[in-house]
Amino acid sequence: MRINYYNSCFFWCLILQVFLSKASANDTLVISTAAINQNLKDFTSIYISEKEISPFSLKTLDQFYPIKDERSFFYLDFDVACAYSKFSLKNSSNLQKGIVLSFSYPFLEEVKIYKAVKGNLTHEGTIGIHTLKQPVERTWKVILDVLPNEEATYFLVFNKSRGKPLATDITLQSKDAYYRTAAFQNIFIGSYVGLILLSLLFTVFIFGLVKRPLFLWYGFYLIALAIFMGSYLGYTNIFLHPQKLDFGRAIYVVSIELSTVIFVLFAQQVLMAKKYLPKLKKSVELVIIFQFVFRIFLHFIANSMYSEQVELFMKLWYLTILFLVIAVIIETFVYLKHNRKVGAYFAISYLFMTLGSVVLLLHHSFGLLHLSFYGLPAIFYASAIEIVFLTTTLTIVVGQIYRERNTLANKLVLQQQKFLNAFVQGQEEERKRVGGELHDNIGSKIANLKRLFSSKYADEKMQKEFDDICEDVRTVAHSITPAEISLVGLSGAIDELLETIKKTEQLEVNFNTFQFPESLNEDIATHLFRIVQELLQNVIKHANASMVNIQLFGHKNSVTLSFEDDGQGASEKKKSEGMGLKSIQSRVTQMNGQFLFDSTQGKGTSVLVIIPTKYT
Repeated sequence: MRINYYNSCFFWCLILQVFLSKASANDTLVISTAAINQNLKDFTSIYISEKEISPFSLKTLDQFYPIKDERSFFYLDFDVACAYSKFSLKNSSNLQKGIVLSFSYPFLEEVKIYKAVKGNLTHEGTIGIHTLKQPVERTWKVILDVLPNEEATYFLVFNKSRGKPLATDITLQSKDAYYRTAAFQNIFIGSYVGLILLSLLFTVFIFGLVKRPLFLWYGFYLIALAIFMGSYLGYTNIFLHPQKLDFGRAIYVVSIELSTVIFVLFAQQVLMAKKYLPKLKKSVELVIIFQFVFRIFLHFIANSMYSEQVELFMKLWYLTILFLVIAVIIETFVYLKHNRKVGAYFAISYLFMTLGSVVLLLHHSFGLLHLSFYGLPAIFYASAIEIVFLTTTLTIVVGQIYRERNTLANKLVLQQQKFLNAFVQGQEEERKRVGGELHDNIGSKIANLKRLFSSKYADEKMQKEFDDICEDVRTVAHSITPAEISLVGLSGAIDELLETIKKTEQLEVNFNTFQFPESLNEDIATHLFRIVQELLQNVIKHANASMVNIQLFGHKNSVTLSFEDDGQGASEKKKSEGMGLKSIQSRVTQMNGQFLFDSTQGKGTSVLVIIPTKYT
């Protein structure tokens, strides 16, 4: 009996000492009618143990030791296996109060809530991914009902695996304050999802247009980023089966690695590392492969080895991250020399992404930094800003791609026009040469041969053959080279051409002029003659027409050629492939004119050529 008496006295003295020491720390939150929104860390301390203590009870309190922790959040280091915190709630009103105890970290393994009642602990609830109980919302929460004028003491007990640090905010809120904060968070998260979807749709659309792998990598990065952010904000707790909640942490780890790897590969494309820093690009690719395989191997294959040497492995991982960060910074500075605008926007987005990642890393791994707004972490806002600037960056890149394409297309058009102009000019010179050769050389020789033959032989049949040959040579010469336009004018040359056609073709041609100038620049007249000649040849060869109307109009500062036929028209393929039309277009371009062509199968062809009378 005496032993039991002394044990009982010792136990109650220990309890009294703990309660007195904690009371001096001002661990009581007074609940009134006002809304409550209080950080639990502001009025409580934490006690830790490096070994698992189960079951937790008042008798096991001496197995924990206090730590001096000035952080604004709860942080349990790699070696901590179990920890507890004690706090009191005092309801000063005559109404029962519901207080929501919410946690920011979605991957809590096991957290138990106990209430001290008459020297005993009653279990109020358990949360965490090891409980196999699915939370209703994305974050873990416990609702504490405090009776009117009641002062209650609670113990918050954490159980976690060694080698996995834990950092979480714990907030005490009245229900109204909790749901008001949750509403603001949902608005921010919805806006973020909308931003991701819009950027993804934009990326897919642009990739479909330009077929650049750069946009494909950005699309993959947005997907990996969305998965990471969703798991980090706790949505895996909602969508996964209760027995698979621990798988959410695996998704979180894999999505971190994937988003890192894909972002670095995307950055290589944006910054054109293959062109400007090929050796560094190869080193970066080797490091990201090693990092990804190494992290996945440690977390999912050699987990026991990872737990034993966690500090060493984490330092090695941080080293690879540091190398990648520095490598991308170097590539960014080099790229800025070649494309300042794109480089500047990318640098801003990379700055926010890096700062957000560093804050996340320091917070969860070392408990050094913590930035949040309305309960959402800094990485969330940094990621949103990063997406805005990255999408803007790609918008600028798209603009530059199209400008480059347009410039190249214009160069090709100009080059093609030069070739066509050269072809037309060469064709005209060759026509003149061949026409002159036929008229002056061959025609003269045939005429001399005719006189020589006539002086020796009086054969009328042979005389007629010579006359026919001379006429044919003259006709061919005139079709190749028109009559001297400077002498007979454009109208006269066209009249001669039509006379020749009437002799050989069953085609009715109506030719009229209206106020057409008698004196016209010889180059313009020659080009217009060739256009008429080319159009007539097209009608004869392809149109199967019976009638053609040709009209020349004179204006103050221009002349107009109108050409119409009642033929079968031209198909779209013939329009695009016809060398004759290209030749006409080239001639019109050389004269700074306008060429209007309208042809429909079965409905004939209509051509309008407008040429300024003064052109350079």
